[in-house]
Amino acid sequence: MVSRNTIRIKVMQSLYTFFISTDKDILLSEKKLINVFEDMYRLYIKILALFSPLTIVAEQVIETKKNLFLAKADDLSPNMKFIENEFIKKISDNQSLQKHIQKYGVGWENDIEMIFVRKFYDSLTNQQVYIQYMQDDEESFAKDKAFILKLIEEFFLDNEDMIHYLSEMKLSWQLDYNDVILMVYNTLKSFKKQQADDISLPPLFKIIDDEAISEDRQFMSDLFLKTIKNDLEYEDIITQKLHNWEADRIATIDLILLKMAICELCNFPSIPIRVTMKEYIEISKYYSTPKSRIFINGLLDKIVDELKENNKIKKQGRGLMG
Repeated sequence: MVSRNTIRIKVMQSLYTFFISTDKDILLSEKKLINVFEDMYRLYIKILALFSPLTIVAEQVIETKKNLFLAKADDLSPNMKFIENEFIKKISDNQSLQKHIQKYGVGWENDIEMIFVRKFYDSLTNQQVYIQYMQDDEESFAKDKAFILKLIEEFFLDNEDMIHYLSEMKLSWQLDYNDVILMVYNTLKSFKKQQADDISLPPLFKIIDDEAISEDRQFMSDLFLKTIKNDLEYEDIITQKLHNWEADRIATIDLILLKMAICELCNFPSIPIRVTMKEYIEISKYYSTPKSRIFINGLLDKIVDELKENNKIKKQGRGLMG
């Protein structure tokens, strides 16, 4: 479920922490990297767990308005469409979700959490997507599902209030938020009306067929460990291409990205060369200096040519495509 691009970014961040640290405990660093992904999955479960509490708050608001001394006609005969949303019920009834909520302790049931849920709900009801949904007389599972997916796209994504609230619980969630929202969207997009409530949620690392361990999970671990193991060799390859420019003058992130790229080129035969180059050049645009993209692109071109000449790049399957 988590993308290879996200895996590369998390590995890069963990390698940066490892290389600048005075404590070079590889096993501990790998464990911390795994914990980074587990925290990401906790956030995924927490977002999925939010929909049911939102309907609880909606019901509380309706009951409060009904009991007003000067209750209006709309208050006495409220629109129950959101509360009775069939798709939210399908989410809430998922047994795998409920087990994960209990396992990670990421529900929204305590009073403090519900204060935020109420604030989030109040903001939600002012959104055009919500207003249009409530005014639509047609009721169906398909309509309910389309509304939730659109709500995720237009209201959940980049929601500053939610990001701020979650980052106070765990700072890393601020960085993970939009990636996790995409994961939530893709999960719910696959939900169907007739699917069994005991269907499992997808694991963080995609498992294909009868894999003993996920290929993506193995990719994460190997990329991290092999980059460290071959650090000096990769730095030497890079230095030889610098021409009168010392390696310590390269931005630290650029150096790490180059080492990771070399590691991937040499150790992952199923990943095409062009994919590796594209991904690391793209990452440098967001995590390094303005000129890093051009620098890494030019250097990788030279490094790839040398690795090919020395027969260090051996591709097979998908990897032969470029």
